[in-house]
Amino acid sequence: MQLVSRETPRPVPRILPFVRSIRVLVSSIAIALLGLLILTPTASAQDTNPDATQGTAQEPTAPLVRATSSPSASTTSLSTTDAPATGNPVAATAMLPTPESTQTRNIQPFGSLTLGDRFSLEVHTTFGPADFTLPAVEAAYSMIHPPTGYPHDWTDGAGAFGRNYGAVFAGNTTSGLTHFAAAAVLREDPRYYPSTSANPTGRFFHALAFTLVDKSDSGRHTLAISNLAGATAGGFVGMGIYPDGFNDTTHAYQRAAWQMTSFVSHNMVAEFAPEIAHVLHKFHFPDRVADSFLPPDRKSDRQP
Repeated sequence: MQLVSRETPRPVPRILPFVRSIRVLVSSIAIALLGLLILTPTASAQDTNPDATQGTAQEPTAPLVRATSSPSASTTSLSTTDAPATGNPVAATAMLPTPESTQTRNIQPFGSLTLGDRFSLEVHTTFGPADFTLPAVEAAYSMIHPPTGYPHDWTDGAGAFGRNYGAVFAGNTTSGLTHFAAAAVLREDPRYYPSTSANPTGRFFHALAFTLVDKSDSGRHTLAISNLAGATAGGFVGMGIYPDGFNDTTHAYQRAAWQMTSFVSHNMVAEFAPEIAHVLHKFHFPDRVADSFLPPDRKSDRQP
């Protein structure tokens, strides 16, 4: 009698989980940008065209003050070359745009940072509201659609949710704190410098490139080693947390790649934060919610 040996089939390699996540992230950003392009021009037109003819029947419709935004300037310059000689300073003042409408998209950070400033910025970035809620979404997704071979105690029950949540949160926290330490040691400026372009596509690719090339404390472009170090640390810390079969170097590199996408998403939000906050204000979201998208060094832009 011939015995037939049964070999356990080797699992077919799955597509890296972060590839699908990247596609979802890019699609979400594209949809958000499309919505902003549709909503923002209409809202801006209402802000920048106030009624200047009240009380003056023969008042011309040309603007008394023209606001021009220079890509190389950090503030909005005002030109009065088109203003008629009405001799009425009150009317000219009434035509000045509101603080919200004069907010420029390309205000650049200035000044040097102390170690305390750096830490405050990292706390805002790493421990914001989204940084506590998104791990819950990732944990739930891992339990609903677990990878092949995921142990039962990581897929069922409150304990499993806590393990997944803790693992994701630990990776994100390690990534942020390593980014902070590396930037401080290597003299990298942790702040995001928005694009000076008005083209949404150019701004998108600027935010994408800034993930790999940022600025030093001296203002020069440099390789974003702090981002790479943070992503690597955030990915490899899971080797001491995740169960057997998911704590090897292959999965660590996958998690590190996912951590890099978090730096991309932070740059995207920082780049389009003025538009996001503007749209939320138009829909009467509380100021605390709308302004939470603005980086700490740019929240003063809306102050009168």
